[in-house]
Amino acid sequence: MPAESSPFAFPKLDGSNYTSWKEDMKVVQMDRGCWSFIIEEDKPCPEQATEKEYDWRKQRCYTTIYQGMERKFLPLIRHTTDGKEVWNILKTNFEPTSKAQLAVLIDEFFKLKFNPEEETIGIFCKRVDEKKTQVKEAGFEIPELLIALQLIRR
Repeated sequence: MPAESSPFAFPKLDGSNYTSWKEDMKVVQMDRGCWSFIIEEDKPCPEQATEKEYDWRKQRCYTTIYQGMERKFLPLIRHTTDGKEVWNILKTNFEPTSKAQLAVLIDEFFKLKFNPEEETIGIFCKRVDEKKTQVKEAGFEIPELLIALQLIRR
C-alpha cells in the first residue's frame, strides 16, 4: 500500500518520529507565519493585521499540523481546531518521556558514528548535539564528559 503523500519535504507524524517531526513542523509553521500561535500566550497578532488575516493565520496553524499527521492520529485532535491545543495534545501523546523511550534515545546517542565520506565533522557534531537535546527533553542530562567522549571516539 503506498504511503500517504505529504505537501511537506519531511515525513508525516507516524508515532515513531515525533522528535524530528516536531522540529520540521516548527520550521514550516515559522515559514507560514503561524509559529507565534503555538508559542505565545496572548493574541500573537500585530496591531496592523486585520481580523480576517488573524483568523486565516490561526486556521492555517491548525491545518498545517493536521496535514502533517498520519490519518490514524486524527481522532486525537478532532475535538478542536486550535493549533496550540493540537500541538500540546501531540506533545502529550508522542514526546518521549518514559524510561524505555529514554533508554532508546540514550542508546541512539551512543550509536552515532562519524562517516567522513558522507558528512563533515561539523554535521556530525550537530547530530550529536541534537541527540543530546532529545535526551535532555526526555528527562536526562548527558554529562559533558560523555558528550566529549562521543565526539572524539568516532
